[in-house]
Amino acid sequence: MNFRSDLPVKNPIRNPIRNPIRNLVRPFTMGHRLLAALLIGCFSLAALWLPARPAAAAGCTLTAIVWEGYTDPSFTKTFEEQTGCKVKATYAGSSDEMFAKFRAGGGRTYDIISASGDITERLYKAGLVRPIDTDKLQNYSSVFQSFQGGKWNTFDGKPYGVTFAWGPNVLVYNTKAVKSKPQSWDILFDPAYAGKISLPDNPMTIADVALWLGRSDPYDLTTADLAEVKQTLLELRPNIRKFWTTAGELANLFQSGEIVLAHAWPLTYTQLSEAGFPIDSVSPKGKLTGWTDSWMISKNSRNPEVAYQWIDYILSGAGQKGVIEVTGYSGATTLGAEAVGEARAHELFMDDLSLHSQINMWQSVKNYDQWVQLWNEIRS
Repeated sequence: MNFRSDLPVKNPIRNPIRNPIRNLVRPFTMGHRLLAALLIGCFSLAALWLPARPAAAAGCTLTAIVWEGYTDPSFTKTFEEQTGCKVKATYAGSSDEMFAKFRAGGGRTYDIISASGDITERLYKAGLVRPIDTDKLQNYSSVFQSFQGGKWNTFDGKPYGVTFAWGPNVLVYNTKAVKSKPQSWDILFDPAYAGKISLPDNPMTIADVALWLGRSDPYDLTTADLAEVKQTLLELRPNIRKFWTTAGELANLFQSGEIVLAHAWPLTYTQLSEAGFPIDSVSPKGKLTGWTDSWMISKNSRNPEVAYQWIDYILSGAGQKGVIEVTGYSGATTLGAEAVGEARAHELFMDDLSLHSQINMWQSVKNYDQWVQLWNEIRS
């Protein structure tokens, strides 16, 4: 997806160590037996004092709850081979689902979470995540300067997350069914597409509608504002075939012919484009919401050091390139920009970040309970 076009070891050798105890314990003399017993005791004491081997070396499992595509096997396999630690990921369809599942285990079920800006503060205030020690990340200095200490993951002057990806929510359409390239979100209301569009099943979509209505801050809405948003969504409701929860589900809706237009993530465009489906997307200028995603580590993580290794890997050129190629999202490090090449980095605004400043990035909403109530009324 081109955002700019829409906007101005070989196998290790087994070398078993001879067991000194087995060689010493021979049924010859009492002296030999006493000596063996003494040595066994010494080895036992030494085991108590020697440092434990890293969890990864023991074949650990790093658990994560993430947005789709962020732990794709195409690049996760390299990390697993390097560390000996398996990555077990659960995909979430919305920030609310992600937060609920992460909190349900008291922060013990998952080691890490790929949190968007609308729940980072909630995770922090709930005491579920730990501050990030950036000294443990060799690649942290490559994170774009404006992303270090970002307001979306820095609280009380401390970083609680590390930014690794970002992007806009876009308008995706079937080029065979929609002949002319859409110029605005207004096309979603066209009666010609009744029952043929899809929206994300996420209360944050309310912010998009607020932008369509001309609100300058789509995350600071009064009761009157919400009432207007509700009326607009009710008018749009006849055109909505289904509310999607994952990019894969949305791609299936396009391929089955159930829909021809959708408010979507770039990931769906990438998936369908690679499958040869007639798909394109536009990013209507000035009317964009989006997300800046951060890795956050559970306060009760069983594998915090491996979590740091994972984050550092994703910040690397290989990690960033992997995420970008799978999702079509923009990366967050200079190493990533170098890995994908100058042209691709330019397409994704990784060279000047001008698109990032134009997107109304997801953030915490003070009256979010009202947003959830409104959304439940619309989707029912």
